[in-house]
Amino acid sequence: IYISHFLEEVKQISDRLTVLRDGRSVGSGSTAEIPIDQMVQMMVGREITDLDPRRTRTRGEAILEVKGLTGVDKPVDVDLTLHRGEILGVAGLIGSGRTELLRAIFGLQPVRRGQIRVGLIRGRRDPGERWREGVGYVSEDRKREGLAVGLSISANMTLPRLDRLGPLWFILPRWEKLAADQWVHNLGIKCQGSGQPVWALSGGTQQKVALARLLYADVDVLILDEPTRGIDVGSKAQIYQLIAKAAEGTPEYGGRPRAVLMVSSYLPELLGLCDRIAVMCRGQMVACAPVDHWTEHKLMLAATGQNVGFGDQQ
Repeated sequence: IYISHFLEEVKQISDRLTVLRDGRSVGSGSTAEIPIDQMVQMMVGREITDLDPRRTRTRGEAILEVKGLTGVDKPVDVDLTLHRGEILGVAGLIGSGRTELLRAIFGLQPVRRGQIRVGLIRGRRDPGERWREGVGYVSEDRKREGLAVGLSISANMTLPRLDRLGPLWFILPRWEKLAADQWVHNLGIKCQGSGQPVWALSGGTQQKVALARLLYADVDVLILDEPTRGIDVGSKAQIYQLIAKAAEGTPEYGGRPRAVLMVSSYLPELLGLCDRIAVMCRGQMVACAPVDHWTEHKLMLAATGQNVGFGDQQ
């Protein structure tokens, strides 16, 4: 018996499949006779048409620049440039230094040497300073680090910018609720209200709350580590749309393009969502190129240290 959200794996290794939704079996049969689109429809109870939201975007000015960034162990001498209005994906095997790179940029991990520039500001910062500079981070560990699951939706959303919630240092519950309700509406978060505790939400809805925190804080740079880990395919489609709209700057998401730097282990996700993809191997960034240059095969070759022939094309 094999359980997975990765339907390509199910197609490759199984003989028969059963789809569960809300605790009930909603379909079963021979794997060879059931296309992936039909599996998805059974899983979510409706047709999903937006699993590949990549569209043409206009790349703006460089808003995040990293030169020679080296941590205690990883990353090692990484150069990276991220532009407003683009999604830059980072691929690599577990232990390649992907997460360490994001955490070093955000100030969660020590840096031995290298430069980081956010807008016009240069230098290393702690996470609180990064928030104030317009950089937000979503951890790969949603329950232990990404959210305060014992607190309400509204408290989780507004934590980075409490100064907006009342005069001086006071927090007015009514202001907090109004601020959270706006993003609950804009992101279509399914809940009983913004006062509902986060632990009572599904994994996909919890992830929307984590992303809403960045949009409420009005950051220019979204740093996302495995943003769709452990959520169902319907929620993945919604998260993809959220990330794409943030990069495009749609009116309900603030009206200006933002920059997105995201790590993912799921290669179809990177190929379907990103404008450029960089690959990490043994702590180093071994290649970076527009998404059209990549296939899953080339990504895996680069992730295992093989030369894919086009190097760094920023």
